[in-house]
Amino acid sequence: MAELDRILGEAQDTHKQMQEAVKTAGDRAVRDIVRLRTRFATLVAEMMGSIKADSRLQAKPDVAREFEAKFFDMRQALAQHQAKWRSANIDEDPAGYRRSTDELGRKQDEFYSWAKNTLSGL
Repeated sequence: MAELDRILGEAQDTHKQMQEAVKTAGDRAVRDIVRLRTRFATLVAEMMGSIKADSRLQAKPDVAREFEAKFFDMRQALAQHQAKWRSANIDEDPAGYRRSTDELGRKQDEFYSWAKNTLSGL
């Protein structure tokens, strides 16, 4: 398995764990979300390097540019979400946080599906 595929899978799993943590309440849920965010940030950084290094994408520059653009869009949505929803904000408006997380989750799910389908076709 290529490094990019491994990282995509791990990032998607971490994303799903965050979505589950959002459905729970209390201090532990907030701590879990913060811990998972930290892990996810590490994976996103690793993914940036893996996208550049992936031989399948290097062989298809047009696909590589599209991959990077979609990845950038997903990262921007994530950054905006995280900037808005610090742990204090989550406590103040848990329903708003869930709505925002659901919207972000759909965008991330779309990226992961597209990325995996694209890479499997190369």
